[in-house]
Amino acid sequence: MAAGGEAIAAFQLDVGTDELYAVFSPDRTRLLTGGRAVQIWDCESGQCLRTLDGHRGPVTALCWAPGGEQVASGGFDDHSVRLWDVDSGVCLRSFDGHGAYVRSVAVSPSGEYVLSGSGDAAVRLWDRSSGECVRVLEGHTDGVYHAVFDASERRVLSGGRDATLRMWDVASGRCVWILQGAPYHVQCLAWAADQRRFLSCSRDIRLCDVEEGRCVRVLPGHVDTIRSVQWSADETRILSASHDRTVRVWDSATGRCLQVLEGHGECVVAAAWGRHAGQALSCDSSGGLRVWRLAA
Repeated sequence: MAAGGEAIAAFQLDVGTDELYAVFSPDRTRLLTGGRAVQIWDCESGQCLRTLDGHRGPVTALCWAPGGEQVASGGFDDHSVRLWDVDSGVCLRSFDGHGAYVRSVAVSPSGEYVLSGSGDAAVRLWDRSSGECVRVLEGHTDGVYHAVFDASERRVLSGGRDATLRMWDVASGRCVWILQGAPYHVQCLAWAADQRRFLSCSRDIRLCDVEEGRCVRVLPGHVDTIRSVQWSADETRILSASHDRTVRVWDSATGRCLQVLEGHGECVVAAAWGRHAGQALSCDSSGGLRVWRLAA
């Protein structure tokens, strides 16, 4: 049986919603949340550091730019992507062009481009400096829930409501391959550092081979939608968060579930490895933030 972990700190963030979107900063010191508004929180105190106002309606996509000095967000009602300065709270740029809700946003590793996925079934590539849309990747038959760059920025991986995964060549906009067979909507994706593998999540976690475009292992265990997945720094473990109110730690080589972290009262929407060895962070849809000590 999988071991459990201990919650060593817990905060209830005043997020004003029970349908939260959240992502931890690269250095794991802050939490970016959306829903009612875009807010930045301190993970050690639970205090709100900044509120970023500008979207008209709920915020349904979030990301940190490399370096953590800027963040990007996507709106459900206004269909826009916005880029913000963290220190000042100023909106630096708005990217407009999607015809439906924005569900995914990412900033490229170089910081040159912004990538967004929408309910209009399109993935858009934007020039971060000018705000110009430089490429539209079309082929999904329903909303795109997650789109991510590879490390080279030459490829984009996307998935969503049509239960397919698509690999795109950024330069040409061509779809390189389509992987079908996900049991439910594809919710989240994560590249491995070697760029030859990636994780795809719906209600289970699937380890896929990039070149072959096929699933090589399924990690069953969660019983509801998985909202967050992340490799450990050495890629020996995988951390996932689910609407089943649990966070799980997996052995990436065997696919075995090593730990189940229980205690959230609502759907868990984000999880990350902690700043300190043997720790993890998680946040649920009502703003419940927890710091975990993992079992040895």
